[in-house]
Amino acid sequence: MRIGLLVLSVGDFGKKGFYNLQEVGLGKELGKAGHHVDIYKCVRKNTPDTTEIIAPDVVLHLIGVNTVGNNSFFSCENRLDGSLDVLVCFSDIQYWTTRVYRWAVRHGIVFIPYAGVTQSQSPSLLKKTLINLLARRVFDVYKKTGVLVKTNAVRNELRERGIDKVRTVPVGLDFDLMYNGIYSKSDLLNELRLDPDMKYLLMVGRLESDRNPLDVVTVFQGIHRKDGQFRLVVIGAGSLKEDLQSRLADHGLADFVIWKDRVPNSEMWKYYRVSDALLSFSRTEIFGMSILEAMYYELPVFVIHAPGPDDLILDGETGYLFDSPSEMAEAVLNSHAGEMGKKEKERVVGHFSWKIMADTIASIADSQGVSD
Repeated sequence: MRIGLLVLSVGDFGKKGFYNLQEVGLGKELGKAGHHVDIYKCVRKNTPDTTEIIAPDVVLHLIGVNTVGNNSFFSCENRLDGSLDVLVCFSDIQYWTTRVYRWAVRHGIVFIPYAGVTQSQSPSLLKKTLINLLARRVFDVYKKTGVLVKTNAVRNELRERGIDKVRTVPVGLDFDLMYNGIYSKSDLLNELRLDPDMKYLLMVGRLESDRNPLDVVTVFQGIHRKDGQFRLVVIGAGSLKEDLQSRLADHGLADFVIWKDRVPNSEMWKYYRVSDALLSFSRTEIFGMSILEAMYYELPVFVIHAPGPDDLILDGETGYLFDSPSEMAEAVLNSHAGEMGKKEKERVVGHFSWKIMADTIASIADSQGVSD
């Protein structure tokens, strides 16, 4: 089959080289199954259009489009291949989903939407209200086509909206990108210029309000007060960085924090392997790719409840889930998390592979639609 993967959302999330790109991982798995795959990733208009062969029969197209916020606007006729058999659209609540759906119908293409959210995450009440109103048009499409979703929380929300054909198919890891070679922890610590006598807490992600990064201050203070060997490694940048630095300094913790705005995805495994715990505080996490990667590298994860982590983690068995940050410090100090590493990796490999999604797409194409 000729399969298209279309990513409508435009933003820094998923920037090539710094993230385990979901559409690329899925595309490669579909290619392995014998399909020809065209990946269309929307980028802002000032980025030149490029085409890259990333695997046999898998082609990545970056298409510069007009945008409003992270919403794409473009001519489907001029940018997408009308000879596709199937189009998988990473749709969420993107305004242009309805246009893409109508284009697919005109060309006799099986349209499969894939969603991770049901409402806007904007901090602006006005924008959030407007986007949520426009999202109703997208839900009308889902009622006609059915929809694949990333988490059970999204499945339940869409069913409450009267959308019957909803199937949960979680995001996977591109295992080709994961490091599985021999390594020495002491050599890695030396390479990263980290003190081998210290313990390391890792926080990865954008330093923005939806990620709740300021919650780490209370947790780190509680841990460091009882065990001064702990250090905090923050990998990420954003509008709350200065605020986070200031609050850590106010609590006398500034000298115990290592900052990295960005680390290439090919190098992230080193930080997962040398750390003692991953901390995550987002209450709206759609999935949690850094959590998934940490689990693959057998790093214990300590995470606030959210739609994605609630599906990823078996609490107490393959990680730890919390209702609030106040519970986290003692859990880190008292856990026997080192014993769960093998179970973490087994869960990721067994349940979060892109092959699951690839097989689902093939099944839907054969039956000409999503079933619940």
